[in-house]
Amino acid sequence: MPLRVYNTITRQKEDFVPLRGRRVTMFVCGLTPYDHSHLGHAKTYVAFDVVARYLRHKGYSVFYVQNVTDIDDHIVDAMKERSLPWQDVIRPYWEEYVRAMEQLNVTSVNLFARATDYAPEIVEQVQGLIAKGHAYAVGGDVYYAVDSFDGWGKLSGQKTEELLPGARVEVDARKRNPADFALWKSQKPGEPAWDSPWGKGRPGWHIEDTAITISHFGSRYDIHGGATELMFPHHEAEIAQAEAFTGERPFVKYWMHTGLLNVKGEKMSKSLGNFWSMRDALAQYDGEVLRFFLVYAHYRSPIDYSREALEEAKAAYGRLTETIRNLEAQMRSAPTEGTGDGPLRTAANVALEAFEAAMDDDFNTREALAAVFDFANAVNRALGHAGKGALAEGAAAFETFGQIIGLWRQRQAGPEGLAESLVGALVELREDARSRKDFALSDRIRDLLAVRGILLEDTKTGVRWKVP
Repeated sequence: MPLRVYNTITRQKEDFVPLRGRRVTMFVCGLTPYDHSHLGHAKTYVAFDVVARYLRHKGYSVFYVQNVTDIDDHIVDAMKERSLPWQDVIRPYWEEYVRAMEQLNVTSVNLFARATDYAPEIVEQVQGLIAKGHAYAVGGDVYYAVDSFDGWGKLSGQKTEELLPGARVEVDARKRNPADFALWKSQKPGEPAWDSPWGKGRPGWHIEDTAITISHFGSRYDIHGGATELMFPHHEAEIAQAEAFTGERPFVKYWMHTGLLNVKGEKMSKSLGNFWSMRDALAQYDGEVLRFFLVYAHYRSPIDYSREALEEAKAAYGRLTETIRNLEAQMRSAPTEGTGDGPLRTAANVALEAFEAAMDDDFNTREALAAVFDFANAVNRALGHAGKGALAEGAAAFETFGQIIGLWRQRQAGPEGLAESLVGALVELREDARSRKDFALSDRIRDLLAVRGILLEDTKTGVRWKVP
């Protein structure tokens, strides 16, 4: 079964065929670090981390760029309000975002491209758009003429005449059309600025991303991702700019948009004041629990956020993690072969096939995780009956699932993995003491672990434990 991707611009699923063989170019709209990032942002970045992971699993070479909007109206307003240089406004929020992404195990981005590093490319593109009749200068400002582009609205279906002045774009009597948007903004007192043929100023929001992608990918690339609310006007503007500047179409082959994270029916956003910052969420929940909550829905589907839903996700993820721990505990004491080997191996093969089929269907993590839960049930039935070889195959299946979805990284490395290795060593020491009938040492090890919340369970097939 080929990988199929839902393309927003065609409104249908399409076979995934990159422009250049096995190489995939992917761009995702990134952070504007003027305030705390929230779980709505995390939903998008986790989703595209999974996309990149799965494409690499399928053998594609993925070059994933995420922009950083490090200058825009929000940042300029914040620097004025706080009497800080723009660099000092963004620094703490960017560092907070990086820490959050680490905790959420978002690792697949190859390049974080800061908009201010592309000022020369932005100026070059604005000049090109003016020369081709798609933009015009008014004083020190430059606007894109939406009437000059025949494809305006083809992504979102939004038409120019439906725009209300002031609703999405700035009101300026000098514009030829109220819908025209800024490519370059002239410097106002106290604002940061860069040199240009139109005087000192700064780029408009939309042109920043176009400059970045054309610089790295050329005139066309494979995947553009982002939250659904960016479809209009931001992504429409990117299409208009790039296709007018290069003369090539389509600018992007596959447009992918994530569903909203809602709170009581409204999208989680800074403007509505209903957001839960990643920083606060990660102070209360493990990063993998939050990641599981976000991937336990298809990326295009909205998620209704509530503490109850998070607690349910925590419990479900805990059940899967407990199964993996029990499986690994059995591997240490199981015989080479067992009566449960055949059913467990069959279950692993079925789960891997079902998992991949779900992911091939537009990265359907919801259905992929359903296959993982079915497999976990089969593993639990096999414990005590399967041998080391079959159990090892089961562990390998979980490792594959985890690498693609981005979960259970503590099974592989890091302080958490080291802690579990040490627990395992202590349990083995306790088992050795019991075999020598040194029950005093055996009980002491058990009690020391219990004080730290690590509970041991003696079974007929070996010892199981839970690491908090």
